[in-house]
Amino acid sequence: MRAVPTVAVVGTGPAGIAATRQLRDQAGVRVVLVAPEGRSEYLPGTLAVAAGDARAAQYRTRVELAGVEIIPARVEAIEPGALRIGGSWIRAHAVIAAPGLALDPVGGATSGEIVGFWDPTGAEAAAPRMRAVERGLVDVVISSLPYRCPPAPYGLAMRLARRARRLGQQLQVRLVTPEEHPLAALGRVLGDALLAGCQDAGVEVSLGAKIDPEALARGAITARASDGDGADLTIVIPRHRTSPLLADLVDATSPLVTVDARFGTEMTGVFVVGDAAASPYPRAADPAAWSGTLAATAVLSELGFEHARDPEAPAPDCFVDHGDGAYGRIRITYPDGPPPGGQPAVAIAPATPALAKDFEDAHRRWHALRVEGQ
Repeated sequence: MRAVPTVAVVGTGPAGIAATRQLRDQAGVRVVLVAPEGRSEYLPGTLAVAAGDARAAQYRTRVELAGVEIIPARVEAIEPGALRIGGSWIRAHAVIAAPGLALDPVGGATSGEIVGFWDPTGAEAAAPRMRAVERGLVDVVISSLPYRCPPAPYGLAMRLARRARRLGQQLQVRLVTPEEHPLAALGRVLGDALLAGCQDAGVEVSLGAKIDPEALARGAITARASDGDGADLTIVIPRHRTSPLLADLVDATSPLVTVDARFGTEMTGVFVVGDAAASPYPRAADPAAWSGTLAATAVLSELGFEHARDPEAPAPDCFVDHGDGAYGRIRITYPDGPPPGGQPAVAIAPATPALAKDFEDAHRRWHALRVEGQ
């Protein structure tokens, strides 16, 4: 009798969950999903938590998927055909790693005049400091490229500016970025729309800034680094680095792991998907889920399940927070074929409160993919 193959998945973001569900739906495969506490966190909730309009717990859930063995632990190491957890090795026919990108610490993290975060948990720790500033200058600093959820820093700045205006606060919000133009890889239309949204919200945008990562790590923003060392509060989107689990798969030029067309790596039997993988698509949920599904179909094919089909190329779709309950929507397609050969076509829905329901619906779909039977 043929032994049932084991496939291990690391991470519960869009890529990890998509890979897990694709594998789980194939009879004859044992699927092991590993994540700290067995939980998942909804990253688009970060802005609401940072503004004090929600709690981080609203955007966290324990994953419960029938037919999947869930190990609530932190993976210590990945090797061909194995994971180390708690000092012991779990053997697997293949490993699909979706650990995301690690965030650099930023100075004192949540004290003093600088806060750094880019997830709901970090946002909740920073929120009291952010609410305490009622006048003066707030800088939102994109510390380096790449970072996940590319439009979100602009959304954070707009949300803070409109909140201050609504409360009658004498607060100026400025976004500082090393980008010469926002999201330039997707053409000028999207970047122009983000700049127009910021202008309408009263956010000043400083493009092409020379950010000093070492200064940020010390908790100091110099005039050279942000053009705003006199800011009353500096909010930093931290530098995104390679997960320690994947350190052997990258070089010094990028935090992203080079992968083949089906997200395989130079380490035999190890696939890297989601934000950690080098991909021509934007760092958004739909491309991440696509990468997880594609890697899972590659694993199934290698295991002899030839009927597994590769998924269609993704069409990234995300919301942009404009503040005061209004959201815009971005849809990206590739009518001339997938990147890098095909050029993106960007469709932008104007900001409106009506899209807030769609944003909440997206959160409910995220939850349903992780918790079955509710």
